[in-house]
Amino acid sequence: MPLLPVAILTMTAAQLLDLGTFVTMIARVGPAAEANPLVAGLLAAYGIPMTAVAKVALIALVVAIAAVLSARATRADRLIAGVVVGVAIVAGVIGGATNALTMGPL
Repeated sequence: MPLLPVAILTMTAAQLLDLGTFVTMIARVGPAAEANPLVAGLLAAYGIPMTAVAKVALIALVVAIAAVLSARATRADRLIAGVVVGVAIVAGVIGGATNALTMGPL
C-alpha cells in the first residue's frame, strides 16, 4: 500500500483538528488567544469563515505539492513530498494541542 495517501489523510485530519480547536478556542476565549500573527490578522480582518477557507486552501496546496513531487521520477522529489506532508502533520497536531491547552478544561 502506498504511504502517500495515508500520509495525506493523516495530514488532513491533523489540520482539521487544528481548525476545529481554533474555532472552539476563539468562541470560548476570544480572538486575543490566537498566538499566530498571520492567523490573528486574518481573523481580525475577515473573521472565522475566511480563516477556515484559508486553512482549507492551505491543505489543498500541500496536497498538490505532494502529488506533483511524488509523481516525479527522482527519489529526492518523493522524499521532499514526504517531508512536506510530515511537517504539515506535525504543525496540525501542535496547533491543535496548543489550542486545546489555551482553552483549558471543559
